[in-house]
Amino acid sequence: MRRMKHSLRAHLALGTLLACVMASADTGTRLVLFDDLASTPQALGIEEQRYLAFGGAILDYYSDRSFAALSRLRVNQAHGLFDDSTEYAELLQGELFLDYGLPEQAGVIFERLLRKDILARTRAEAWLHKADLHYRQGDYQAATDILTAAPIQALRPEQQPHRQLLLANALIHQGEFNRAADELATVPLDSVPGAYASYNMGVAMVRAGQPAHGLTRLEHVAALPSGDPEINALKDRAALAIGLTELRQGRADQARAALLRVRADGPYSSDALMALGLANYRRGAVRSALPLWLELIRRDPVHGAVQEAMLLAPRAYEELGALPQALAGYQVAAEQFRAVLHDLEATARRIRQPGWLHTLNDQTAALASQDPMAWLVRQGAAQGDDLVYLHQLFAERQFAEQYRQYQQLVRLSELLRQHQQSIPVLQATLAERQQRLARVAPRIHEQVAALRQQQQQLADATAALAQSIPQHLDINATHDLAELPHAIMWQRVTGWLDSTQPSAAQRQRLERLRGRLLWEIAHRGPANRERQQRDGAALIIDADIAGLRLAALEQLLNDAHVALQSDLGTRLTHLAEQIEAQRTQTEAIINELGERLQLAGLQLLARQRQTLGEHLAEAHLSIARLQDSAARAQQTRGRQ
Repeated sequence: MRRMKHSLRAHLALGTLLACVMASADTGTRLVLFDDLASTPQALGIEEQRYLAFGGAILDYYSDRSFAALSRLRVNQAHGLFDDSTEYAELLQGELFLDYGLPEQAGVIFERLLRKDILARTRAEAWLHKADLHYRQGDYQAATDILTAAPIQALRPEQQPHRQLLLANALIHQGEFNRAADELATVPLDSVPGAYASYNMGVAMVRAGQPAHGLTRLEHVAALPSGDPEINALKDRAALAIGLTELRQGRADQARAALLRVRADGPYSSDALMALGLANYRRGAVRSALPLWLELIRRDPVHGAVQEAMLLAPRAYEELGALPQALAGYQVAAEQFRAVLHDLEATARRIRQPGWLHTLNDQTAALASQDPMAWLVRQGAAQGDDLVYLHQLFAERQFAEQYRQYQQLVRLSELLRQHQQSIPVLQATLAERQQRLARVAPRIHEQVAALRQQQQQLADATAALAQSIPQHLDINATHDLAELPHAIMWQRVTGWLDSTQPSAAQRQRLERLRGRLLWEIAHRGPANRERQQRDGAALIIDADIAGLRLAALEQLLNDAHVALQSDLGTRLTHLAEQIEAQRTQTEAIINELGERLQLAGLQLLARQRQTLGEHLAEAHLSIARLQDSAARAQQTRGRQ
């Protein structure tokens, strides 16, 4: 419908324009359209070039092509298009450096921007990025000082929530919960950022020994209305945190009420089932705890809550006097623990293999915008993914940041490799074009010179023709005033009268015809003369345009000659050497960072193996204890 409206509007506008043209033609007036448009190519000014290049960088940035955006900014900066006066480009470049884990380079840019006399809003954005830089580096006090200073208050209204949330997180890390709560007072709690900030503050308060205030914050999050999957998962996390806190405080009834609010099909249902069973167990309701744990042990044994349930369910059978079921439960748990230990060993072997981190790219794609535990619950261990055992590492900021840098370095190395492969192609193309130019250049120069001579002759002829048109009308110069059909007819009639001997009647008719032609020529003479002058001027313009095109062609030939005769081949060779050096350095950094990540993964697996070993030992001890008890009971019955 919108396209039809635009089409109808365009047709109406075209009809109006045609009506104006027809009206002007009927009235004998001249309508000239677009006289204000230049007829020659116009060069872009420096500001137009800057905004065009910056627009391309912004398009790359918002299209998740951060490296392309940074490369575009750096190239234009090297060409002198962007400099210290283009604060908008400097600000984007600093933000990209910050995203790529280059805080020193980003800090230099932000410091330079802050020292300049720039607009208050741009200065406030620079302060915000600098505060974010301090927060990422763990300097929470410096971030707090910047976020509470006066210059940063000039931010745009849509940027204020980001400042408040960043400040609240910095204050939470410093234990200043009251100030953090004051900052979050104006942030909508039902929004995703506000809900996360309130949850983080509630958990921090509980860990800092203020459980009452922390539970109040968590309760606000758990009481939010149902929303998108992210909000619902956060509600489950808040309810689980409340239940675990109440359980640690010894309030089993309150813990049970909170845990019942966790969705059964949510990503935290396993932890909630485990904690709910403990709440029932501590209330003395062993029969109510046992079904929850039995349901839990059917799930993936990699989950810590499932492993705990495998030991608690047989323990509950023991207390209920069902010793055979308890013994069978411990035996099943031991088998499951041995299987998980076997998988852990296989994962450890894969981690030690070269190129192990490359196999995580597809697995970590699912973790990009999801909660790690939620993804693990849905995926399970059946696929054998290493992330099933290593998800705890991605919850640590340092490891996640290092892995993100590792991925960026791998992409950078791949880009350098592609550029390195393109250098021989460029060198071969350069050599082929040099040879072709050497073959065709003389002939092309001769042709262009001939065309230039023809164009000059045409320009002289059109100028002479335009000057030969008289300014005054002379009826004696009939051929100059007449149109082509009238001129041909005038020539024929005059020839008949002069060269033949017509009869008196024929001569009279021819003279009448010549008079009628003379009247037509005189009547249309002014319009014909105006058209002749207009056509003469148009011919001059056409000749000038042809000259401009020839000049552009000559310039292209000269540019091609200069480019192909330059030191481009030497520069390509030097560029190939630079790319090789950068790629070697990048590969060294990738290997070093990969070893760090590999060591972190092996350390985590070692801790998990220790925990599983303790569980396995406890299961075997429980099996031995039950078997000993059964043997003693059988011996007692035999003596009786």
